[in-house]
Amino acid sequence: MDNANIHGLDDMLSKLRAVKDYLQNDVVDVVGTEAVNQFKRNFETESLGGSSKWASRKTLREGGTNGQKILSKSGELSESIEYKKSGRTAIITTDKPYAELHNEGGTIAVTPKMKRFFWAKHKEFKDAGNLELASQYKGLALAKTLTFPQRQFIGESPELIDAIEKKVLKDLTRICT
Repeated sequence: MDNANIHGLDDMLSKLRAVKDYLQNDVVDVVGTEAVNQFKRNFETESLGGSSKWASRKTLREGGTNGQKILSKSGELSESIEYKKSGRTAIITTDKPYAELHNEGGTIAVTPKMKRFFWAKHKEFKDAGNLELASQYKGLALAKTLTFPQRQFIGESPELIDAIEKKVLKDLTRICT
């Protein structure tokens, strides 16, 4: 008996080959793309996948940007998120050295260069009559360490898993119909 005698077998085998090809070659790109999109959306929601909100700012910003979303002054951190394929794995990357500190939280030592910067800003704001910002920079200049709360934007979340599942199922349905 050959395949021609079994109604629809050739079509079914063709679809199975297409599914296999998708799973071997395309699904990593789907995972990487969905992950990057979700991680960038996290800057809009100020949370990891819509879960608990990031800690609010404790310090003021100069230039009237105090109503701005956290971690979004320049947008560089969000825009730096991308993925790279490594075999059958999507690796999420960023070239920003401060990304891990914000994503994981942590403490850093105040360096002499940072102290000089903080004292210069203190003087600038004191001379301009902005005593609130001047006081803030004085406190930073006198500190030995700076503590950053965790504001996780990269990581697994139910929303990410759901987005990946929906996209893969949509693609598989398209392939099989």
